[in-house]
Order: sequence, then structure tokens, then C-alpha cells
Amino acid sequence: MKSLIALSTVAGLTLAGSGIAKAEDAALSGKTVCVNRYASAPVIDDILKGMDDGLKASGGEKVVQNIQNPEADAATQQTIAQQFANGGCDLIVVIGTAAAQSIQQATKTVPVVFVGVSTPVEAGIVQSLDKPGGNMTGVSDPLPVESEIDGMLSIVPTIETIGLIYKVGDPAGDPLAARAVAHIERKGLKHVTAGIANAGETTQAAQSLVGRVQAIEFPCDTTTISGMAGALKVAKDAKLPVFGCTTDAVKGGAILAGSYSYITVGQKAADLVVAVLKGADPATTPVVIPQIAGFEINKTEADALGLKIPETMMTSAVKTY
Repeated sequence: MKSLIALSTVAGLTLAGSGIAKAEDAALSGKTVCVNRYASAPVIDDILKGMDDGLKASGGEKVVQNIQNPEADAATQQTIAQQFANGGCDLIVVIGTAAAQSIQQATKTVPVVFVGVSTPVEAGIVQSLDKPGGNMTGVSDPLPVESEIDGMLSIVPTIETIGLIYKVGDPAGDPLAARAVAHIERKGLKHVTAGIANAGETTQAAQSLVGRVQAIEFPCDTTTISGMAGALKVAKDAKLPVFGCTTDAVKGGAILAGSYSYITVGQKAADLVVAVLKGADPATTPVVIPQIAGFEINKTEADALGLKIPETMMTSAVKTY
């Protein structure tokens, strides 16, 4: 799997020297960072923990955080975006692509750091990764769907048809699913898509694939993540292997997924928050892409399904369950 490398860091934006550091810490004190998490999911909890850790390490422990969660409801998300845009926020942190687009529409002046946005250019959030333009920069986590499908085929080479579950119309779900479909077709295989409109439909989507596919791939958007537990249960009951998405998917029963440390992702976001609060311009601050850790593998689930993980994959896995 081709590793992703960090395109940029903001370490050079932090000034050294104890006297200067104290002055900078004072400059951060009392600043309000408004945090818009789009849904409830363990991966978002990890991002927030990493951000807290990063703020403390960078002298931003006195930054005031106002955290709001629309639970993936579009109307509530719009309300939160308008509230944040109307005042009281020195900087906005937004987690997830749909939420980032909502914030982008609400304000062109308040500086914004996005996190957990897999496709920021395709979603129209930034002009480019190197020069975002506008008032937004952030941390992107492009997901390795092609490598996950290759891993799937190494484990289950007899697969003929792969099911895909994703949120239709989602600025991350659509392009990630398109990448998955293109790769499946390059492999000469068939696919069946089960699109969802909200997290509550994820279980039903999985049920619709039972008997029609030999495996399921989650391209992975925020809405699908928040409803994944039900889909994993359906797949487990049907003895249908699931691949892709996040660490929490693998913990919950997926066989394999490309893995970021989302605590590290949150720490990278904190670096950007501190840098922007100290004067860095989001328009010229490059988007950060952390290095992907590798594959996480659920060998226990694979064994239960009678699947053999190739030894080379096991020895190179970053974590096994």
C-alpha cells in the first residue's frame, strides 16, 4: 500500500523562547474555539481527544471550546453553522465533510480548521491542498479504498460481487464510492450499491445486500460511520465479511481497514488551530495529510468466518484483534 505523506506541517509557525512563549500563551488565553462535530462516533471522540492533547501541548489549554453536535441532522447543522457564523467564535473547528460545507456557506470571514474531510478539493472546501484559499484550511484523511479492496481480494480471492454502503449525495461518500466502483471494475468484478440517506438506513442497506454479494466495502463517510454498528451486526449474522472504513469498524467486526491514528489527526488539527489563532492565514496554510499507519486486521472475525489472512498481511499489520 502506498503510504501517504504529510504535505505540510505548521511546526515552523510556533516561536521558540520562554518569554515569547509566555506572551503567545497569553494571546491564546480566553479565545473561543467553536467546535462543530457532525455526528456521534468513536473516531470523532478520538479526534477531539487528540485536539485537546495538542492544545495543551501547544499552550492553548486556556482556549474556551464550544462544542455542538447536530447528530447528522441537516437542519440542525444549518442552525449550528449560522450560530457560529453570527458571532462569539474566534475560530471554528468543523469535523466531517458535510459540516465543513455547511460552515463554508455560513461564513467567509471567521477562520476555520476542518478535520476528517477525506476529499476537501472535490468537495469544494479548498481550491487546492497547497493553497486552500478563503478562510479554511485543515487536516484531510483520504481513505485508501483501492488498497482495502486489494486486501479484500487477497483474503477472499473467490469474490465475484462486492457490496458498497455509503451516503448518496455526501461530498465524501460519493467520490469515495466512485473510486471503489472504478477499482472493482478494473479488477473485472461486479458491484451492488446500497445508498443511504441517513445513519438509520445503514442496517437496512446491509440487509439488502445479503445473498447478493460475497463481501461489503465501506468507502466511509461520516453518516455511514455513525450507523455502522447495525450493518456490522447484519453482516455478522449473515456470515458476510466486511472491509474498509475506520479502526472502530475493525474493532466492531470488519476484517480489515486502512488506519489513521485519529488521536494524531486531532493533534495535527490542534497545531493548525494554534497557528491560525496566532496569525497564520488559512488561505495560504497548506492542508495537512497525516501519514497513514497501515492496515488494522480483525483476525478473530476472519477465523470465525473461516477466512485465512495471508502471513505477509499479518506481519505488516499495525494492529490486530
